[in-house]
Amino acid sequence: MKETLLYSGIKKVPFVFEESQINAIFSQIIECEDYPKTIWGEWEKWRDVCLIASVYLLALRPKEACCLRFKDFNLRTMFVKIRASSNKVRKERIIPVPKIIMNFYRHYFAFSRHRFWRGSTYLFPSLENEHISPQRLKHIFREKVLKPLGFWEAPQESTKVPRVRLYSLRHSRATQILNKQIKEHGYPDIHAIANLLGHGDIRSTQVYLHADKNYMEYLRGEIEL
Repeated sequence: MKETLLYSGIKKVPFVFEESQINAIFSQIIECEDYPKTIWGEWEKWRDVCLIASVYLLALRPKEACCLRFKDFNLRTMFVKIRASSNKVRKERIIPVPKIIMNFYRHYFAFSRHRFWRGSTYLFPSLENEHISPQRLKHIFREKVLKPLGFWEAPQESTKVPRVRLYSLRHSRATQILNKQIKEHGYPDIHAIANLLGHGDIRSTQVYLHADKNYMEYLRGEIEL
């Protein structure tokens, strides 16, 4: 860890949700009353809950979550394939599925696949298309989660990207895993996190060290007189 350059090639440190904020996010979307009071509204809500859970628990890019297909999952071995066509690096990868995600999927899969999926092979279809779009998911997360919780910050004039956004869930999950590694093993496995996230450059992964309190305290000890 001492040999790691945290910010090599990184222009901006990513925002990371605290654990209490993550809990608030899921409570907000599960209890959201903005959905129609119909069976279709209930299905749509659980689709969005599971999408947000997939971005967070699988540490996916929004488009990767939106493009998941039923056949990408092997629920016997608990692995999922992330298709190359759904990410910017155009690389396929296989990652483990944490059991906790089934607590969300179970509610979603209770709906009739024939009635609500209408033949779509995608896990998260929309009423208009075979699968929901990343832009639509980002809108849902902003309007139904971030704004009601008071987390939303409009982008500054110098950038079009808001500080707190759907992608922050992916950052938060990566940081959570890294902190767990350091707590249990005393050091981070940067390459394991890079493989999970599908990073093509290890420098993109190193920035997550900024949120590790142990590493920050190590740096503090180095500068104290």
